[in-house]
Amino acid sequence: MSEDTVETLFSLAIQAEQIAREFYEGLLRLFGHVPRVAAIWQKMMEDEEEHIRFLEEVRARLTPEQLQAPANPDMMHKLRECLKFSPQDTLQGLRDLNDAYYYAHDLEHSEINTVLEFIINEYHLDPAVRAQLTDHYLQRHLKRLLALGGMAWRQSIQPGK
Repeated sequence: MSEDTVETLFSLAIQAEQIAREFYEGLLRLFGHVPRVAAIWQKMMEDEEEHIRFLEEVRARLTPEQLQAPANPDMMHKLRECLKFSPQDTLQGLRDLNDAYYYAHDLEHSEINTVLEFIINEYHLDPAVRAQLTDHYLQRHLKRLLALGGMAWRQSIQPGK
């Protein structure tokens, strides 16, 4: 088996962000009939697109030698676990917005963000920007989820057809 490289790490991280984007796009379709909720899922989807662009930009700045270096095995394992998440299966099982909230919450606390934070800290060139990026990319998702209101209200919102 070939050794996992930094290039592979970035490729899998981008795939994981694409899966998250697909999930939020599905939530937007299911709950688009509630403007307040649709706006949150739209922003979450756009954030995932921003994460993908960020990962592509950082990868593009690395040298061929850096890209061929061995990847962190723990991060590779975490990414492979993330890639097991199926947006389609999850979306099909949603009963209400509360279910969507909990799956989104789990996704935001998953290894996807652990890996993104690792990449920011390990591969971003400007140390002064690292803390800002971590807050910018990771914390705003959690703040957006809080805007989905309380459990009773979330349970009252059914997916649209």
